[in-house]
Amino acid sequence: MYQFKIIEVEDGGYRFELGAIKIYVDGFNRKDELHFLKTPRKAIGYFNIDGNIYGISNDPLNVVTVEAFYDSMNSQYSMFSKKDNNSLRHTA
Repeated sequence: MYQFKIIEVEDGGYRFELGAIKIYVDGFNRKDELHFLKTPRKAIGYFNIDGNIYGISNDPLNVVTVEAFYDSMNSQYSMFSKKDNNSLRHTA
């Protein structure tokens, strides 16, 4: 089970945080240690690497749990954060 920090957002919805990844959802239901998204296509997430913000929408993925969306984002984060991956870094 993921140890998300879950914060209720003033404008409505919730922010799930785990490590560098933040996920915003409009609502969720918890069942069997999973967080099922109220409206999966509205979920968005982001992470910040070296001052660059990378955002990902769940609309094309349409996964139904925060955990599945986090896994997808985590694979993207791993790819972008590799220090030895020069093809993804801009060099002046």
